[in-house]
Amino acid sequence: MTEMLFQTDSYCKEFEAGVTAVDVENRAVMLDRTAFYPGGGGQPPDSGILSAEGLRWRVLRARKAPEGIWHLLDGQDELPRVGAALRGQID
Repeated sequence: MTEMLFQTDSYCKEFEAGVTAVDVENRAVMLDRTAFYPGGGGQPPDSGILSAEGLRWRVLRARKAPEGIWHLLDGQDELPRVGAALRGQID
């Protein structure tokens, strides 16, 4: 389950997290914690950047699922692996 940082700190714009799952087909990753709001109630989802060791992935949007929050990524680069440590930045 993803720890939802936006629920306790709506001003959080940067955070550290670990990848807990990867969905190659949908180009999405699930993190153990996130500040990316998945949208709802008329509020749009957050977008931004995930980065690790010089690599960057644009987060197009976050999407809530029963098991946590998926982060849908742009591009064609290889996705981060399960267990990778990432830094998140909200636009």
